[in-house]
Amino acid sequence: MHRYMHAQKKKIEIEKWCEGIRLNKDPGNEFVLEWILSHANWFRKSWEKSLCCKCLLAEQCGHNVAEQCEKYADN
Repeated sequence: MHRYMHAQKKKIEIEKWCEGIRLNKDPGNEFVLEWILSHANWFRKSWEKSLCCKCLLAEQCGHNVAEQCEKYADN
């Protein structure tokens, strides 16, 4: 669960940063809440299908929820 939460947090931070660049300002906490409502379910399902949920390197790139990965490191 720790890997999942870390990956989801990183995904939200990246998406928030990208939105901030697009808007040329910090989208604020409202963006985070909206992301959770709109995308958390998708992220959870994608995580469960991904190699990231079993990978030792998930803290680095688990936010990509990759189904195939050259860097995959098994537990």
